[in-house]
Amino acid sequence: MRVVLLTSVFSLARTQDGMPDMSSMMGGMGGGGGMGGMGDMASMMGGMGGGGGGMGGMGDLASMMGGMGGAGGMGGMPGMGGGGGGGEPPPEPFPAVKSDVKFIACSTCKALARKLHAESSKWGPAITGSEEAIAGKVAEMCDTASDAGSWITEYDMVESSDGKRIDLKRHSQKGECEVECNTIKQACKDVLQEADIEVTSTLYKAFKKKKLLDAKALTAKMCTSDDAAAANMDGGCAAKRPKIPKNRKAGPAFKAKVLPPDMSKLDASEPQSSNDADDKDKPDPPKLDEAKSEL
Repeated sequence: MRVVLLTSVFSLARTQDGMPDMSSMMGGMGGGGGMGGMGDMASMMGGMGGGGGGMGGMGDLASMMGGMGGAGGMGGMPGMGGGGGGGEPPPEPFPAVKSDVKFIACSTCKALARKLHAESSKWGPAITGSEEAIAGKVAEMCDTASDAGSWITEYDMVESSDGKRIDLKRHSQKGECEVECNTIKQACKDVLQEADIEVTSTLYKAFKKKKLLDAKALTAKMCTSDDAAAANMDGGCAAKRPKIPKNRKAGPAFKAKVLPPDMSKLDASEPQSSNDADDKDKPDPPKLDEAKSEL
């Protein structure tokens, strides 16, 4: 008798709405026969009776699934609304010391100009003929993850004996990019923030006229002349040298990057090419701890 009654109710509801009110339809079955283990269908389905539209009782998916937390093997699904594998990236384990950037801004600018000159000599027509492409290559110069920006990992920040300045010293091997590496990278980005548009335009015009700047001229254009793009930034080459606080602690020692055995052999077998016009930027090859100061 109950089955006949439910069939009639289901048929009538489907004719009117296209979907029955599940909580009403199942209301009388809570204690019947083998259905006892299903619990309260209205709770399990999270309110499938109230939705509108063509689906009748579907409603909001998160609401529909909200009550499924206690149903059998679904206990680990507290709802469909809050998942997702996204989120913010983990914090940088070795953040830059931004207060140190002004102490190395001028030295970083000079090193960047020399490296940019060397790198630009490798560019082909597809890059040199496009100002936008040149801008992209210039931006890579401060990205330590790129080949063009890996030069930063060779440098170390070293306090002078009198404590009045911080020099950049280049080692003969790339190092781990930790606090000082990231600080130099930040200084590089700050220089480009001041100089990237002018430098890009200068390089583009030089390539177009086939009158390339040498390293010294590019350094002057970026860093050292009175009207250089980055000359007057905080700590720039034309600005007054900032005083280093007496209580500033010296940074960590340079840590050479350890390559896997096969990569070490490959790295040692390949000669390091450099097109820098300034020979002072070349490292002394034999010892890892030997370094040259960037004045």
